[in-house]
Amino acid sequence: MELMNNQMPYLLPDEYSKVANKDCHPMCEGMKLVLNRYRFDVKPEIINRSIIEATGLVYECDFNVKKHAESLHYAGEHLKEISGIDFEDWDLLKLATALMIVGYPKGEQTVAGNLKKLFGDDYSTLVEDAPKYKNKGLREVACYRVYEEMLWARKVRFKALRHLAALIRTAHEAYDTEQVMSHE
Repeated sequence: MELMNNQMPYLLPDEYSKVANKDCHPMCEGMKLVLNRYRFDVKPEIINRSIIEATGLVYECDFNVKKHAESLHYAGEHLKEISGIDFEDWDLLKLATALMIVGYPKGEQTVAGNLKKLFGDDYSTLVEDAPKYKNKGLREVACYRVYEEMLWARKVRFKALRHLAALIRTAHEAYDTEQVMSHE
């Protein structure tokens, strides 16, 4: 039912799109979860197509990062075994970056950010131990692809969250103005 309600505006031709806004854009549970995760306070009355689409983009970006979690944690076990590095509290992009450092010890592929600041004392360990990872089952090309995809998804998510915040602010203002006008 949620899927049908969310798709209704796309299925109706423009001349028949006089369906009430509350019927066109209900806030489904998945959308609530995404908005709550990023601490957006959104009334169901302000939901519009743009907010749905922006929230969907944020969700897709999160999905593109999280879908690699299991394989990254599996590969991360090498960090623990070979270098004694505990990666359990790291986010997935930091873990992918560490795997890039040991997978490409001569800098054949570049990684973004201030690595010494990101890893602290673990950075020198990663660099020094990088040759030990050769022939340990770490697929460098796979690490590179995952890293690039995650980096791209994080950049897009950052922009999408800023855009979503602006859309929600505008929708709240329009809703508040409409409420004031209807009470006069």
